[in-house]
Amino acid sequence: MEQPSSQPPVIRRVHLPDAQAMHEFLSGLSGTSRRNRFHGAVNGVSPSLLRRLVTADRVRNAAWVACVWGKNGEEIVGEAVWHLVDPERGVAELAISVSDAWQGKGVADALMRTLVKAAREAGVRELYGDVLNANVRMLKFMARHGMEPGVCEPADDPSVTRIGCLFEGPNGADAKPAAQSPWSKRLASRWS
Repeated sequence: MEQPSSQPPVIRRVHLPDAQAMHEFLSGLSGTSRRNRFHGAVNGVSPSLLRRLVTADRVRNAAWVACVWGKNGEEIVGEAVWHLVDPERGVAELAISVSDAWQGKGVADALMRTLVKAAREAGVRELYGDVLNANVRMLKFMARHGMEPGVCEPADDPSVTRIGCLFEGPNGADAKPAAQSPWSKRLASRWS
């Protein structure tokens, strides 16, 4: 993948024909970025993982990609997804990753805003992400987006912090993540 261009990526829904570009995106992530996204070593891209990432029904799960135009056509530089883990209660888990060359350039912020807005519109009431404790950058990022630990049920894995938010309003409609709490303000200042 080439170095980031001056043009911002386009955020759009993922489609099944994105499979090859998604494969290239995942293959291009550094070992650390893959570990942070999948919470373990991911060597190679299995067909089942690829299928899960490019198939979204917009009811039980929804996914987006951040794309730029490269020398070989459209390239994925980031991806974000939420999927319902408890449909009755409206609980969804999110995941997001950005190519190493595009990190720190606003791609994750744009994906997160899109993901949160769509989750609210779909009636999600509780949105969370499981973040490796060592991934301080992602914990800080989530806090900037109004998420905090202790809001959702804790993660089963002690090496992971579950960080999330509750949406106000019936079925999450017209909701925004809860206002930044003293915890997230302390977190942001601690990791600044």
